[in-house]
Amino acid sequence: MSNQLSTVQHIYSCFAQGDVPGILAQLADEVIFDNGADAKVVSYGGEFKGKEGVTRFFTNLGTTTKTTYFEPFNFREEGNKVINEVRHDGQVSVTGKPFSVTVLFTWTFNDAGQVTGWKSTGDFSSLNEAYLN
Repeated sequence: MSNQLSTVQHIYSCFAQGDVPGILAQLADEVIFDNGADAKVVSYGGEFKGKEGVTRFFTNLGTTTKTTYFEPFNFREEGNKVINEVRHDGQVSVTGKPFSVTVLFTWTFNDAGQVTGWKSTGDFSSLNEAYLN
């Protein structure tokens, strides 16, 4: 297993344990998280810059949704990127509505082995709709 792939798997392990500091330790200071969910509707949708922004991303995610299922799968590497799919099911706290999305995550690395970018793309309609009353 490559260092990049093991880093991504470590990040998922930290996520499962709610260990945000463990995730931040794998990120470059200038990291950008870009979530494809509608930023006008979903509090953790859109772009988050730097470790402070990533902390806000995870805080918003944790305080507005209850994750009931989370499975990353189909990992592959392309140069300085690790790409995988994720199925994420949960419930939005404020509306009580469930959601289920299967989306693509792309992790970008610098030469030091730190994550400089994370981007999620795909069909977020179930999540976006779950946030609407």
